[in-house]
Amino acid sequence: MAADKKKAEKKSEKKSVKAVAETTKKTVKKPIKKQPGDCSLEINVPRGGQVIQYFNLTPALPTRASAGDWIFSERGSAVDISSLTVRFELNPSAIERHFERAILVVSMQQNPATNGTWRFALGGVATPNGDTDPDNDVSVEIIDNGFTLLVYVHVLENSEEIVPFQFVASFTDDVTGSVSIYESKDPIIYPKRP
Repeated sequence: MAADKKKAEKKSEKKSVKAVAETTKKTVKKPIKKQPGDCSLEINVPRGGQVIQYFNLTPALPTRASAGDWIFSERGSAVDISSLTVRFELNPSAIERHFERAILVVSMQQNPATNGTWRFALGGVATPNGDTDPDNDVSVEIIDNGFTLLVYVHVLENSEEIVPFQFVASFTDDVTGSVSIYESKDPIIYPKRP
């Protein structure tokens, strides 16, 4: 009974995100030239509004010589994004500030050549240390049986942070059924107001 209630709550959460997605205005994105210290993608959140942006994550198994090259890209693109800036307007009202956020929907992409299945695992992300996001501007949620990660970026203070994290995913081998856990090496999120 409790499990059914929990499933119903999860479904309603998914619907609310979907409903928000349908009513949100188009994202203003500015690709920036890759130079040291620059971001590869900028997302601007309108005053008092929300933005939903879709991404794909294509993990890769490591080789004997190096870690796998994971590709984090916008949906419909193959360009690897190493960092994002999520920018919020300066001096919104308290009510606007409360509702402003960016929702990054990251879909796990499967490579048929790997003979296995990738899913987000262990919370979906790992940070280098426990104090990486002191303002708690970034939170995550795994949905869709591990195939989708929702990243919520919400800046309540006039601040700028650098939040480095790695995606965490499990790989289940189709032949042996063994499960292994892997981490990516990027991206970095820069939540900013302004």
